[in-house]
Amino acid sequence: MRIATLVVAALLATVVAAGAQSPYIAVYFDQYHTQETKDCPGFVLDTWYVAAVNFNVFITGTEFKVEYPPVVTWAADLPGVNPADLVIGDTSTGISMTWGLPQIGFGSFELCQVQVNWNCDHCAEPIANSLVKVVPNPMTMFLGVTDYPNYDLIDGVGLTAIICPLGVPNEDTTWGQVKALYGE
Repeated sequence: MRIATLVVAALLATVVAAGAQSPYIAVYFDQYHTQETKDCPGFVLDTWYVAAVNFNVFITGTEFKVEYPPVVTWAADLPGVNPADLVIGDTSTGISMTWGLPQIGFGSFELCQVQVNWNCDHCAEPIANSLVKVVPNPMTMFLGVTDYPNYDLIDGVGLTAIICPLGVPNEDTTWGQVKALYGE
């Protein structure tokens, strides 16, 4: 009986943890949707990937905007793996996309690809820690997807990718030195 209780508790914890993952839209620097940081490659044309992750529905539409830092210039939006049937706007000003056939939004679903021109020579100040933010579409103030078959709006979170990430400054210390900072 005790083992059965432990197994049920472990399964319940797994289900709760899986359900606790917030749906989000993110910019990735690789086609596998894993690289969210990148060093400046110089003055080149590059392709980035925008993906909807953890929505766990069939997707019929999406809305969002990408805020690009000064070290890159938006050049064009390209169709993703499954091109949208209707696109209004672009990622730099706010984009709305729809698909006539629902798309599989379980896991990571590529919404589109973005071409940008890099305008930097190397990672240094003020280029360091330049942010690529996914924000709500300014026309509708919505960031998320529409599901199938109910066509409900499902809010998402916009993630931030980082160009030329700098490490967090730190120094070796002892617990006594930390306590001394607070007069303990």
